[in-house]
Amino acid sequence: MMDVANQIRGWKEPLLWTSACLVFFVLCLILTFPFGVLQHRIITDIERNTGISLRAAEWDTRMPLGLAWNRVTVTAPSWPPLEVGRVEAHVGLLKALAGELVLDLHTQLDGQSPAQGTASSTVSAPSWSLAGPFSVQGTMRHVELAKLLPAHISRGALTGTFTHRLENPAEPFTAESHWQGEVKDLAVERIPLANGRTLSVSFNVLSMVLDCQHGRCAVTELKGDGTDGSFTMEGTVTLQQPLPQSQLALSLTVIPGPGFAAQANELGIPPLPPGTPMTVKVAGTLAQPRITL
Repeated sequence: MMDVANQIRGWKEPLLWTSACLVFFVLCLILTFPFGVLQHRIITDIERNTGISLRAAEWDTRMPLGLAWNRVTVTAPSWPPLEVGRVEAHVGLLKALAGELVLDLHTQLDGQSPAQGTASSTVSAPSWSLAGPFSVQGTMRHVELAKLLPAHISRGALTGTFTHRLENPAEPFTAESHWQGEVKDLAVERIPLANGRTLSVSFNVLSMVLDCQHGRCAVTELKGDGTDGSFTMEGTVTLQQPLPQSQLALSLTVIPGPGFAAQANELGIPPLPPGTPMTVKVAGTLAQPRITL
């Protein structure tokens, strides 16, 4: 027993020195880490792989390996600019030392309301180049859709989850993804009809499930309910560049409620008593959908 105790005491001092050296190394790594190069690299990679342009009014650091951008302007082809309050990115230290990328992102749409309009995601890739396969998993909480799609949505808060995996970044439409979410208090406006008029509808709640593979998204679940009635939708969305030009091939079954029946005559829609189902086709593009009876 004495020999074992002596061996333990003999190893104690080298272990303490080794631990101290490791702590000192990590502290030096953090204090001398090139955060400016890192933040430029993150923004450049996002712009190169997505076509989205990011401009931040200011940025700062977060320990141990984190960055934060304030008052970010996000622009993309054929989409109006989006103002984001704050974006934070944290790098997985151990994975970074091994040459791999694990990046935790947290986005706060409204800089004045931290609990409202947040999106969090984790980007994983075998290398920092993002030249090979990578995956993204994330959640969205109380995201105001009026900020994302102001042309057709005046209100509505989205909560949901998503996964996205891409084998070849050079071919973005070969990705596989799954989206699931719920929107509360949704108001959709200025929906163009075949007769040249526009339709506005509102729903208390809307739920959706979307599965995408090789540039084709299947709407496996899309249903809503509110004072204007209830609806279910199924079909496909074929993705194209730019994204607003993606093609719609959807079938929409509507059961009108009192609110919808009240505006049917003004819109030139055949009057239907509340509770009578009606099926319409939704074609065209995301930017300019068309509804035909």
